Amino acid sequence: MASLQEVADAAGVSRSVASRVLTGDKRARISDATRERVRHAADRLQYVPNHRSRALRFARSGAVGLIVPDVNNAVFAEMLGGVQDRAREAGMSVLLSQIDPPPPGRNQLRELITAGRVDGVLLQRREDFDDAMLEAVLAGPLPAVLINSKLSGRAGSAVLDDVAGAALATRHLIELGHEHIGHLAGVPTHDTAIRRHRGFCAAMAEAGLGVRPDWIQRSGWEAPGGAAAAEELLRCSAVPTGLVVSSVNAAIGALSALARRGVRVPEDLSVVSINDTWVAETWTPALTTVRMPLRALGRRACELLLAHLSGAALTDIVVDDPAPELLVRGSTGRPRAAADLAQLLS
Repeated sequence: MASLQEVADAAGVSRSVASRVLTGDKRARISDATRERVRHAADRLQYVPNHRSRALRFARSGAVGLIVPDVNNAVFAEMLGGVQDRAREAGMSVLLSQIDPPPPGRNQLRELITAGRVDGVLLQRREDFDDAMLEAVLAGPLPAVLINSKLSGRAGSAVLDDVAGAALATRHLIELGHEHIGHLAGVPTHDTAIRRHRGFCAAMAEAGLGVRPDWIQRSGWEAPGGAAAAEELLRCSAVPTGLVVSSVNAAIGALSALARRGVRVPEDLSVVSINDTWVAETWTPALTTVRMPLRALGRRACELLLAHLSGAALTDIVVDDPAPELLVRGSTGRPRAAADLAQLLS
């Protein structure tokens, strides 16, 4: 295994310069060419940072924690990749864990920090955590950055442009000719769901289309919630021809429920969702989605946390580069008459 000195020698720099490059020290006055030379030498020699010695020197663990509601959720894979990319540049490891429902979840972050396992955490909010619960989890001087969630009065968050993403999904249906559009909107206590509903409503208003209250279903983020919300929607006196779902997992649940009721997608009802996973692409029909920049979100959130650990004040940012991207697949098409679908379900 190569040492730091060997990397420095291969790059033609001092050991100090090599160390600053490989720990991601942005304040060091080192040219981009030198930084690239050091990284290339480290890759070629398969250099592995000595986290233990570095942690002892800075009285840190040398790791950050990424805490998500469910480690098995495919939505978080790309975000984890972005966190790992940035942490690796800083010579740090990433501990992946999930936060349990309340009340046990309230103490998990505090235990991680006090146990010295991580220096700070990146937290993805659970759908069953309202603001008061989230404040309880973050109580005290915990070095923590929220991912795609915000708390009023608390700085330290990196969020997606959820309004733009939901508006893009809604406009896609409108451009296909849909005028009767419903929304599986997520839980009303989750600020991400609120932003996505705002985007849906903005696109509908922009097109001069009304929003029917009974076509707005609060589904939650996961497949069971999406299935239950789709079933509820089909009980309405009239049924929409298009459906915008705020979560890809909820959309998969909705597709399952529609299939059980004999509703053809997209012939009878078009479905588009926010976020994209391999499941969306391999489902039948393949799900039209709006891909959000989750990898960039993970990277920027990790940057916020690392800067805070180095003494910078926490801030709030919106990650809108790259912009949300529409991926048109088999679940959306031109609308059939709403009356025809109502007759099918009668």
